[in-house]
Amino acid sequence: MRENDHISLRLARISQREPWNTPGPALSFIFPKSGIGEFTLGTKRYPLNPGGILVVKSPAGGAVGPANGGEMLFWHFKAAFEHMVPLFAGQEICLLPNVIERFRVAKAYLPTTPLARECHKLLAEVPSVPGLSHRGQLLRIVATILSEEFQAVENQPNAFTSVGDRMRNAFEDLSTDELLNLSVEKLASRLGYSRRHLTRLFQQHFGTSVVALRTEMRLLKAVSLLRDPGAKIICVAQESGFNHLGLFHHCFKKRFGSSPGQWRSANA
Repeated sequence: MRENDHISLRLARISQREPWNTPGPALSFIFPKSGIGEFTLGTKRYPLNPGGILVVKSPAGGAVGPANGGEMLFWHFKAAFEHMVPLFAGQEICLLPNVIERFRVAKAYLPTTPLARECHKLLAEVPSVPGLSHRGQLLRIVATILSEEFQAVENQPNAFTSVGDRMRNAFEDLSTDELLNLSVEKLASRLGYSRRHLTRLFQQHFGTSVVALRTEMRLLKAVSLLRDPGAKIICVAQESGFNHLGLFHHCFKKRFGSSPGQWRSANA
């Protein structure tokens, strides 16, 4: 089974085990409707029970099918973090690497949880006709799931000290564009720190560096722009904040395993 369209809800009915292939960096959201099934990925098995949710990050190599014969019915769609970057506040972007880590392979939500019940309720309200309202409702579901994950990261023991709280509040006031485009020196000035001190504190409280986070956000923006077949790669690099095409190619290939042109061809 192969997912082709981002943020487009599909209904699948299967009676046997089928391979699951999700090209590109995206999360697959699976909502079992009827029948008992399971998702397998290597040696790991994830049950698919009606009313539950499974979020899968692995791009390929998995399989889905009924657990004990019979037939299963499930809704599914996929969405990439690139679609959601404009939705995040500065403080949420700082926590994003920790949230992404929580979806390293797959994450299941039991049918009995309030989150699963709320998402299935929202799922029932998705317009049947593809369009902006259709995609918007699916993003509401994604936002509901991510909100709980952000909350879980924030509630981790010793996640923030008073200094961490100060940084979090300061970054919450930044727009996405400011976080991506302000120099590290200007960000440090906003907080009243030196560049070196900010770098050390940022790594300590958010688990990544300012530069690494900014590069990740720029690459996610580049992936989004590359979906336009008419966009020139040099223009994509510039709009994503890379002033040197060679650096853009190097960072992109290191992150996604292929050049921008190869990635666009594979995900056309």
